[in-house]
Amino acid sequence: MPCFFFDIRDGHLIVDDVGSEFPNVHAARNAAIKVLPDVAREQIGAGESREVSVLMRDEAGRNLFTATLNLTCRWLVDTA
Repeated sequence: MPCFFFDIRDGHLIVDDVGSEFPNVHAARNAAIKVLPDVAREQIGAGESREVSVLMRDEAGRNLFTATLNLTCRWLVDTA
């Protein structure tokens, strides 16, 4: 089964040096997209914005796919 690597950019780059096996490139792409909301939700507060990207590489180090998620959170009422 082919191995794919997901590097995450969330203000800084987190390089995946372990990788994960998937039956094909389409299954790996779906996994790359699925991880974005979880990463974006971590440690975001009210009135903050966050941009998270994932870059998918194959075993040869070729960049195959990228996806970016922009998350903006803000209160519309006074919460004090």
